[in-house]
Amino acid sequence: MTFEHTPSACCAHHSPVVERDAHGHTCSSAPHSHPAPHTHSVDGVEAHRPRQRRALAISMILTVVTMVIEAVAGVLTGSLMLLSDSVHMLSHTVSLGVSWIAIRIASRPRTSRSHYGLFRAEILASLFNAIGLFVLTGWIVWEAVERLQDPIPIDGPEMIAVAILGLVVNILTAFILGRSGAEDLNTKSALLHMLGDLFSSVVIVIGGVVLMQTGWSWIDPVLSLAVALVILWWGYGLLRSSCSILLERSPEGVAPEEVEELLRAEPGVHDVHDLHIWEITSGYVCLTAHVVVAGDTSVSQTSSLRESICARLWESFRVAHVTLQLETD
Repeated sequence: MTFEHTPSACCAHHSPVVERDAHGHTCSSAPHSHPAPHTHSVDGVEAHRPRQRRALAISMILTVVTMVIEAVAGVLTGSLMLLSDSVHMLSHTVSLGVSWIAIRIASRPRTSRSHYGLFRAEILASLFNAIGLFVLTGWIVWEAVERLQDPIPIDGPEMIAVAILGLVVNILTAFILGRSGAEDLNTKSALLHMLGDLFSSVVIVIGGVVLMQTGWSWIDPVLSLAVALVILWWGYGLLRSSCSILLERSPEGVAPEEVEELLRAEPGVHDVHDLHIWEITSGYVCLTAHVVVAGDTSVSQTSSLRESICARLWESFRVAHVTLQLETD
């Protein structure tokens, strides 16, 4: 027999009520049960990640305004760092927009053709943002090398003034996104873009001060290369995490060996095989497994066993969607 369940059905300790989970499966829950990671309702009425969506919209507006200011200032002062930062701001605008759209898509209800909903849109958005970071890095490196070969005069004071403005905006947007809860990969990808620009702004200020004190025109492209390396490293981490979910690898922090050990330790379980663990989106872990029990196990006993397994999986690994196929010796 096969059981499909969510943690809210397993962790109830009070009078149960009937509700439906993110996939439309009926399950029981209670006032103090552990909630499923997503609040996406079957009919799509309930909002999906409202704090993150609002934070992304506010950050997008702030970023567009700053981008225009830095682009104009970069042209007037001749600073590659300001120009690269404004282009980085453009990439942020696209990144924030993509992440916002992805959340909107993910909030749509599941259909007969999208059995787990459209949560993977968030991972596709983070993958897009990761690729964007690589493209941005390539552009900065290209421009920096050209400036090292053919330096041009830079207006240090104006560069610093505009960079400080960018720094303030970047701190504000990073704070807004961080406070909204950037635990999901989609919002985290947008936050990484903002942190990258925050780092760029700090380096621009440092570069402007050094330029004013020493007159070293090469400091601008050299520091741009340093910024590019940091962005490249962040982009690599984001790309790896996105691909890991899309390739349905076991989530970080959920070791299949430990999960299997937990299942085998459950009283009444004789064996476990065909264990599969993957993520639909960040924090939405799914599991399927074949669980072997004694041949004389009653239906009520298998029901209790299922409840216990589901509760332990949620408490230990935050597995949100469990499908168990019970077999007999």
